[in-house]
Amino acid sequence: MPRPNSHSPLKPRVENKTSWYRIKNVKDEDEVEVFIYDAIGGWWGVEASQFVKDLSNVTASKITLRVNSPGGDVYDALAIMNALKRHEAHVTVTVDGIAASAASFLIQAADDIQMGKGAELMIHDALTIAIGNAAEFREAADLLDRVSNTIASVYADRAGGTTEDWRERMTAETWYSAEEAVSAGLADSVVGSESSEKETEELKNHLDLSIFAYAGRRNAPAPAPTNATPTRRDIQDHLNDALAVAAQWNTEQGETVKPTQPTTMEGADMSDKLTQGVCQRLGIKDGESVTDEAILATLDEVLNEQVQEPAVPAAAAGTVVLDEAQYSSLVNDAAAGREARNRQLSNDRDRIVNDAVTSGRIPPARRAHWVNLLEQDPEAVKTLNALAPGLIPVEARGFTGGVDEAGDEDRVFNKYWGEGSAKEGE
Repeated sequence: MPRPNSHSPLKPRVENKTSWYRIKNVKDEDEVEVFIYDAIGGWWGVEASQFVKDLSNVTASKITLRVNSPGGDVYDALAIMNALKRHEAHVTVTVDGIAASAASFLIQAADDIQMGKGAELMIHDALTIAIGNAAEFREAADLLDRVSNTIASVYADRAGGTTEDWRERMTAETWYSAEEAVSAGLADSVVGSESSEKETEELKNHLDLSIFAYAGRRNAPAPAPTNATPTRRDIQDHLNDALAVAAQWNTEQGETVKPTQPTTMEGADMSDKLTQGVCQRLGIKDGESVTDEAILATLDEVLNEQVQEPAVPAAAAGTVVLDEAQYSSLVNDAAAGREARNRQLSNDRDRIVNDAVTSGRIPPARRAHWVNLLEQDPEAVKTLNALAPGLIPVEARGFTGGVDEAGDEDRVFNKYWGEGSAKEGE
């Protein structure tokens, strides 16, 4: 079964084997820049294993990953995402043009995601190319569902919501502007000035997006509203903000209080600023009861929900988004995909060479030579197709083992034994 890809052109580009990424040092010796400026993964150049190896050699404490990519191989993107998660450096992603498909979930490994002014982000279900009978197509569909659910869980982990919510947006092929990506929780901020949008547009125009349904945000409908359930991080951030407001208020009253250790001032009422800030962060709408009791009740409810969440084991070094069963399944599917792809390519080579023999472009004795040549250099098919049909006779000549199989048998016999001679055995 073929490997799932974020997009699946029929012919991979492999002329420059490292074109889709490069790593370079910057002036600060403790920082490196990583560029992913093309389709990701083994179908388009080197395997992700080489990227992971190069990244492991980076000892800087800061990594800036700059992205302008239409996506690529799902498994390679997952490997890169987990390699970034494992790295001890602080990782900042800047989307310079487009982070589409596999690139959109790869960047979720970053500590901070910045969208360049005018940049775009796109999510959709994984794609693949399949060949075979009905059972094989059902198996391919099941694989794509498993892979797409894994990708959806990455978005949900970053932005909140459920896997089902994000699968709906993926199925619809959802495009986000820079601001929309931030609003959806898939990025943290928009950077750059209005003058930088021209450069962003040039980077986007460099990519071929014709394989997608909408080929860019300007051609796509607006993203569906995000009704994401707050994550544990969201709740903690809200509480920290409320504590910071409380600390500021207490300081204004003549008390010095650490933001993480708020104290109560007996007999002191909450200021309007504190009340408004806490209500906003707890999701209490304007017009609802904002008594102390209501605020405390809502706070208790939020804290109880946080406590009642299933305990999640602490992630060990080398965080993997997949559980063991999913990971094992994906590895097995990947191996099966490679085998099916190699078998498909072998069948294509045999068909092309057999057609060349049948049409008289090459002799049968050269069949094995051409099959091996096409395996080493697929571009050799152009040379093969350029040969004129009929160069090699394809009709039977001479003795063929049966008197009716070759129309020129008598002529050949008479040439060597003379006309009118009796054939041996007559």
